[in-house]
Amino acid sequence: MAASSQGVAGERGTARWATTANRHDLRYAVSRPSARPRAVVRAAAPDPDLPRAAVIGAGSCGLAATKALAGAGVPVDCFEAGSVVGGNWVIHNPNGISGCYETLEMNTSGPRMAFSDFPMPADVPPYPAHHHVADYLEAYVDHFGFRDRIVLDTTVTTVEPVEGGRWSVTTRGPQGARTEVYDAVLVANGHHWDPSWPEPAYPGSFDGDQIHAHDYRSGEQLRGRDVVVVGAGNSAMDIAVEAGRVARSATLSQRRGQWVLPKYAFGRPRDQVTMPGWAPWRTTALRLRLAAVLAGSTADLGLPQPQHAPGRSHPVQCEEIRSTLRDGAVRPAPGIERLARDRVVFTDGSEAVADLIVWATGYRVSFPFLDPALVAAPGNDLPLWRRTVHPDLPGLFFVGLLQPSARDAAGPGAGGVGRRAAHRALPAAPAGGGAPGDGGRPRAQPGPFLRLAAPHDGGRLRPLPVGAGPGASPGCAARRGSRGYAVTRPRRPRRPRREAAVIAVGGRSRGGAVVTGAGQGLGRQIAVRLARAGFEVHLTDVDADLAARAAQEIAAEIARQAAGDVGGSQAAGPARVLAAALDVRDQDACRRVAASAVEESGTLALWVNNAGVLATGPAWEHTDGERRLMLEVNALGTMHGTVAALEQMRPAGRGHVVNVASLAALAPVPGEAVYAASKHAVLGLSLSMLADLRVAGEKGVRISCVCPDGMWTPMLQERLDDPGAAMSFSGVLLRPEQVADLVMRVVERPRAVVTAPRWRGLEARVLDLAPGLAVRLAPLVVRVARRQQSATARRLRRVSPAARAPAARP
Repeated sequence: MAASSQGVAGERGTARWATTANRHDLRYAVSRPSARPRAVVRAAAPDPDLPRAAVIGAGSCGLAATKALAGAGVPVDCFEAGSVVGGNWVIHNPNGISGCYETLEMNTSGPRMAFSDFPMPADVPPYPAHHHVADYLEAYVDHFGFRDRIVLDTTVTTVEPVEGGRWSVTTRGPQGARTEVYDAVLVANGHHWDPSWPEPAYPGSFDGDQIHAHDYRSGEQLRGRDVVVVGAGNSAMDIAVEAGRVARSATLSQRRGQWVLPKYAFGRPRDQVTMPGWAPWRTTALRLRLAAVLAGSTADLGLPQPQHAPGRSHPVQCEEIRSTLRDGAVRPAPGIERLARDRVVFTDGSEAVADLIVWATGYRVSFPFLDPALVAAPGNDLPLWRRTVHPDLPGLFFVGLLQPSARDAAGPGAGGVGRRAAHRALPAAPAGGGAPGDGGRPRAQPGPFLRLAAPHDGGRLRPLPVGAGPGASPGCAARRGSRGYAVTRPRRPRRPRREAAVIAVGGRSRGGAVVTGAGQGLGRQIAVRLARAGFEVHLTDVDADLAARAAQEIAAEIARQAAGDVGGSQAAGPARVLAAALDVRDQDACRRVAASAVEESGTLALWVNNAGVLATGPAWEHTDGERRLMLEVNALGTMHGTVAALEQMRPAGRGHVVNVASLAALAPVPGEAVYAASKHAVLGLSLSMLADLRVAGEKGVRISCVCPDGMWTPMLQERLDDPGAAMSFSGVLLRPEQVADLVMRVVERPRAVVTAPRWRGLEARVLDLAPGLAVRLAPLVVRVARRQQSATARRLRRVSPAARAPAARP
């Protein structure tokens, strides 16, 4: 078997993967970080005491699953209908179901595509061609030494459940038909082999030839013909580009548009210029949107405009489709209306002469060896837990039934799902370990599932009984799923919560809390929550009547709750809500409020600077008074409040100042330049004064800055149609209650800077690293924001006037 396989590999040009006579003695070195387990270069001997597993298919996912099982010592047979491994990446695969064609290459770069424990060689192109991937998979099998577990030229004809939760697998191969029983079956037969044709068929008749993209192999099939390619995926793009080169005429027909993303960014593969895996999806979505915009819309070249955001469907990448459309080598067309013998008629009434139609219309997910009454995927819908486990068929696992999004990479995804499926297929062992003389290997017992301790740890198994508590398996938590599956995940140690600035003792007040700009909107919501939490709230507003009314209403509400007349939590202490008029532009007035809070409440525990004003539009269109007002209220008012609060808190050695800023403090905001300048000042003031406190050795006094996105407050109630306020609609529109809850979390657990949502804060920080790019993108961002603003306005006008509350920044 070894000599035969090396001969096949040699014919396909894998000299750089050279091996010695012993296939396990490889010259190719795997570079792994020292913190990770070393790769296994020799598969563990099968342990007859472990349950048997069958893997159907020797493509990338099937090989990953087989390698994981073999490395754990599980007796495993991997059945492959063809005479070589590699599945869909082998052109003219003897198994007869590969859709590989001459120009096929990965739409994921080599480092991202490679298995985590087996990197690709450095001389492979950035986007490996099909033969590079096929060679790589051959070398993967040899490197980990499990080729003897692969049964080639063998087709699985039937898989049926039998008694005891096991599975009967019938195969047809060189030795004829055989039936064996396995404890687990991993289905990895792929989902790009059963062509999906238009259903129902288009009306009319066609005199020419029709093929599916699955049957396309090279441009020779297109040469000198009038070709219509139907589809919007990667295969459709590749075939259309090739038709533009060699066909007499080429037309690309699409019913729905797709975002065609470039393969390279800044001279590197685009998927290597990306956000880290822990980054929120919204950050990646912004990156994809920018990539799509910078590449240019294919709608400008005649294809349909995509109706979804970039990254919301399988990624389409093609470097040449735009040039072929622009040069006229490929003609764009909408969806097909009917076929008319020697031509195709499209929905816009146009026609194209054609003698060949290539249907790049996707594939069906099917399992010919399984009874459709047992398992079927109508409409390609097959509900699976973690895309792997069938909830009603224990022991049957599906590997690779996923379509990577623009964020994913096919190779690591294939390796990851293959290993995870293998780990889920392993049965648990008793916690006591194995019998004497078996080398310490735990003996298998039927029942719960367990996982490998590590993907490549020489086959050691970590027992994890389903019913075990946290102490049964250190570092893991276990719970039983609805079908008896064990769900395991690492147990992360809880971080101790930091002590709040002021802690309520018994039923006594937590101290005085001043909130500025609290007559309505966000400030009022913060005051309500502080009163419920046991603070004596000093509610201030520039409008004395508004402040007094709000204070009376909040005090009455808290009193009713304390009396049990209204559902909700009880107040932590006596609820006193005092009202005062305060113009934060007056430093002396801020000092008087701070002194009054100490006199009335005994201590000033908290000061929330919330007061703010906003005028929109270019800075040069504001009056001098408008510009001065924003800077004096937003920036100078915050400074006055912070200084007044610190004059009372520092002698007491404790206290907390919370300054409400905005995401406008982190990135350019067209139309709100002066407002953004004032919020930049708030952020700089907060961090710098906090640093001054620490330099002075004062650790009991804290300063926090809260930076929320656009918020539903009355601040822009009359500016819903103001184009200058569009940036308030560019992200997530938060409710005042949400931001008030965030402020309370900061009160209980002080942090220097908090953004809401967190992913928007990360976006703003990223743009702050490249201010020139942020400015260049400003026209695009404003256009998108104005569309969102218009959509919000239309939506609000469909509801009652009382529900109309526009978005604004705090």
